[in-house]
Amino acid sequence: MSQIPLFSSLSTHDLFVRALQHEPLPCSRPQCPGPVQATDASQVHDRVKRFHLHCERCGHDSEMTGREQLTPPWDDAAMLTMADEHLMHQQPTCPFDGTPVVFHSLPNPRRRARYRLACFFCGRQADMDWPPSESRR
Repeated sequence: MSQIPLFSSLSTHDLFVRALQHEPLPCSRPQCPGPVQATDASQVHDRVKRFHLHCERCGHDSEMTGREQLTPPWDDAAMLTMADEHLMHQQPTCPFDGTPVVFHSLPNPRRRARYRLACFFCGRQADMDWPPSESRR
């Protein structure tokens, strides 16, 4: 099983984003236009996702993972920008690599919104209260 898939026109990051968003991936092996199935092979608590790629026509298998880089963390301005995009029903992206950021709702006994923001390519995560404390005054 090879580590990097044989796709000619797409970067590894572009392939990762397509797999993350369940978009179709074409096989680019010579004379193989077959579809590639991406299966999420990561564990529930993994910070970085791992995908198993399998071409349904030629049978080529490969693996693809993100590149964990936790420093520098997101600053408050970046998190507010991502939250604003999320509230406007746009796709927020990680300011460091452009990967779509996922918002997970967390339980909060004080009935305020609490979210965990996660980038599955670089592994950065942050917890955020909404509305932010400076806007509650």
